[in-house]
Amino acid sequence: MTRKEQLQAQLAEEAATTRRFIEAFPFDKMDYKVHEKSMKLSDIFQHVLELPVWAEMAVMTDELDFEKTPYTPKQLNSLEEATTYFEECLAKGMSALNQVNDATLDEIWTLRSGDKIHSQRTKEEIIRMAHNQTVHHRAQLGVNYRLLGIPVPPSYGPTADYTDF
Repeated sequence: MTRKEQLQAQLAEEAATTRRFIEAFPFDKMDYKVHEKSMKLSDIFQHVLELPVWAEMAVMTDELDFEKTPYTPKQLNSLEEATTYFEECLAKGMSALNQVNDATLDEIWTLRSGDKIHSQRTKEEIIRMAHNQTVHHRAQLGVNYRLLGIPVPPSYGPTADYTDF
């Protein structure tokens, strides 16, 4: 299996799990925060939906400068809107990975805010970091779901709510 095929397989596997978390999302609790320092539930959710497109960004660009690229979150108010948006982000990520070669994966990609460099890693490392971020932020969703009394979907095996996984 090539490196890009490994990245695609991981993206597809994580997408299947993410879909379960999308289906459980409480759109009536978008402003919920588990703690004053925590992100709003809707912000965590949106980030999880968008992470697959980081594969496209890593492959097609050499950096993200937060000062030059302001973030405007998409308004997602329903399961249908969220599912459609996630599938669009996933398709873009998969398409970019279809086109990538090992030489591109070895190029350096930079995350910065103007002159302040937060990270410089290979494009492959950025894609893998986005996969890890997906896992991390889905876990945050799971904690929020638990505190809100929402059954926590399975990720890598059964949960207290889904023992027959």
